[in-house]
Amino acid sequence: MKYIVNIFIRNELVLLIFFLLGHLSYAQDINDPKLDRALDSLTTNPQYSYLQLSEISNDRTASDKLRATARLHLGSYFNNIGVVDSAIFYAQRSLFHLNEKKHIAKAYRILGSSYRRSGKIDKALDFLYESLKISEEIQYKEMISITKSDLGIHYVNKKEYDKALKFLHESIEAAETDQAVYGNYVNIGVLYFYKGDLDNAQKYFMKAFELTPLEKDPKVASTLALNIGDVFYEKKDLKKAGEYFDKSKEIADDHGFKDKSINASVHKAKVVQGLGNPNEAIFILNNALEDAKELSNLEIQKRIHERLVSIYSDLDDYKAANKALRNFHIVKDSIANLRQEKEVTELEVKYETATKEKEILELKEDQLMISEEIKRQRLLKKVFFIGFLIILIPIIGLLYVYYQKLQVRNKYNEQKEEMHKERISSFLKERELQLANTYALAQNEERDRIARELHDSIGGNLAAIKLQMVDMNHDDNMKQDIIQQLDDTYEQVREIAHDLVPKKISQTAFTSYISDYIKNIENVSAPDITFIPHPVERVNAIDENQKAEIFKILQELLTNALKHAKAKVIEICLNAYDDSIEILFEDDGVGFEPKKTSKGIGLSNIGKRLRMLEAKMDIDTAKNRGTAIRIEIPTAP
Repeated sequence: MKYIVNIFIRNELVLLIFFLLGHLSYAQDINDPKLDRALDSLTTNPQYSYLQLSEISNDRTASDKLRATARLHLGSYFNNIGVVDSAIFYAQRSLFHLNEKKHIAKAYRILGSSYRRSGKIDKALDFLYESLKISEEIQYKEMISITKSDLGIHYVNKKEYDKALKFLHESIEAAETDQAVYGNYVNIGVLYFYKGDLDNAQKYFMKAFELTPLEKDPKVASTLALNIGDVFYEKKDLKKAGEYFDKSKEIADDHGFKDKSINASVHKAKVVQGLGNPNEAIFILNNALEDAKELSNLEIQKRIHERLVSIYSDLDDYKAANKALRNFHIVKDSIANLRQEKEVTELEVKYETATKEKEILELKEDQLMISEEIKRQRLLKKVFFIGFLIILIPIIGLLYVYYQKLQVRNKYNEQKEEMHKERISSFLKERELQLANTYALAQNEERDRIARELHDSIGGNLAAIKLQMVDMNHDDNMKQDIIQQLDDTYEQVREIAHDLVPKKISQTAFTSYISDYIKNIENVSAPDITFIPHPVERVNAIDENQKAEIFKILQELLTNALKHAKAKVIEICLNAYDDSIEILFEDDGVGFEPKKTSKGIGLSNIGKRLRMLEAKMDIDTAKNRGTAIRIEIPTAP
């Protein structure tokens, strides 16, 4: 949960009021990549998010719910940056198509916050209380905490401190994050400061400071240290005030918040002046002024010049005081110009918003006219259709009996033809499988025969010749050449023999063995079979016993898919994990109803193998919807 920090100046005391709004953690029930990217960038690149959300909001091809969700986020975005007219416009538009109570509670809360900022207090309270009512009804704790915090801040501004305290404490009770808790501690500290109760203000600022995570929220921690220092300053404890100003500057410097560092230096200067060191205070302020100029921070420059005027006047250095006063008015005029430019920009935004509202009203009028025309056309069509039916009733009565007979006959013929087609298809599939198995069997038998012939006859003869040659007393060099040639010939015969022997599962890569089997099937049948092992190295390293069983399971599954399911496309995924093996088998066949269909021999065989492997199988299938089977086999750790 994020928040917006408002700075108030009272006797140069800087106070934080936490508005627990920011970019709420909207749970997305809409899966849209463009919307996700926009929300992810809300904090880091809000301008990009605004443009993306605007495109979605105006995209008429998008769903109403998606456009409404984008408008809800736009309302939150404009509320956060203080452009309340646009915030109200988008929040109201989001309600056209948002029916979920969570979304309605969020929209009402944005409207309440925006109306409060625009000064329409009664409307603001109505929306905030309505948001709270819905949130409590559905136990939406995050929104309960945020809305009660808003109500507490509202009553702080109205100086109804008892009501404010009640809502702020209830917000803490409903809070689900530390950020929401310490944010409300700050609000309570502000309340006590306004009441003039500096002890309680210090207490709650200290609690907030202790709870604020320095690494996660350093900017808030730096400002809180500044606030605590200001409370001590108000209590005339200059030493403690100086310590916390130094702490604020240290945090700001460590995390690169130069504006916070300058602010801490300005506050430190007033402590130094109070301790009777005006020259040191001037030195600190001049250094801070240079840094403020680098940042183009006119507000801090104005405060520094104002402080310098006071110090130089106390020192009777009227020339320097006059120079500082001139600089003060120059900066003040620059700030006024910037405010005018900002007001002009806001007026432009208000004009654009009004233009959009006018366009919406015109669109609504057009839609209403179109809707009325559509209703009229539908009524005419309905009257014409009824009259036409009345005319056709006698004809329909005469043809009804004949039509029923014809329909029954056609249905009978269609069923007969379908049954005939199924028989032919089943027979062809069975023949294709038999042919594939016969082809593989014949190939293996022929390879075995040739291998035996090579190994037993030619190989045996060559070995005998080698032994005889060893015993010969011929020239040693010649004998060695002959023996070497025989050795080479013998090795070649052995290699040919081994190449002809079918590759067993244990003698080749498991993935290649399965791929070869699938190719044999595809050579004699039509289906498109895809085999995806992942990762290949792990699949090849599966235990030998499990390889054999997995292969037999795949054989059964393929047989069922081709013979019974009449599948045209089959996909097999074999995944090996650290502690299990997963088989995913999908086909686009006719499917079946598991509860009504008894298990055949194929599924029974698979079940026996799975029990032996201590594995489990899930089947997802229905009539005419294909079949998806998932098998999980545990492996030894």
